[in-house]
Amino acid sequence: MSGLFCIRWDEWRGSLDGRPTMWIRRLARVRGWTIDLHKFVGPDDPGCFHTHPSRAFRLVLAGGYVEEVEGGQRRAWRVGRFGLVRPELSHRIEQLLNGRWSYSLWIRGPKTHRIELRGQGWDAQRGAAT
Repeated sequence: MSGLFCIRWDEWRGSLDGRPTMWIRRLARVRGWTIDLHKFVGPDDPGCFHTHPSRAFRLVLAGGYVEEVEGGQRRAWRVGRFGLVRPELSHRIEQLLNGRWSYSLWIRGPKTHRIELRGQGWDAQRGAAT
């Protein structure tokens, strides 16, 4: 996996305090479908859940993580695990299994929904901004 550390990333997502939590490399885009490599480098903030703009398939390539869904259920995503992400799924990355990073391949369909930011973490941030 050492070659993955030399990748030039296209974009990143971050936490409320501005630290990166995920780097994204766009590998292909065809007729609204995208194939991305995601590198998670930190957990999402507590209480900060989000949805996705379309259906997607994810495959954990290295590392792994614990996902918390809105409502409190947790699931470990280990290397080799493959799954469907629906636009209605509200979740966050709670922890990285190796404590450092996790790589996943995402194949996302054309956008059909708006991303929603849900949970008490976002509510507190919105309250602080007013």
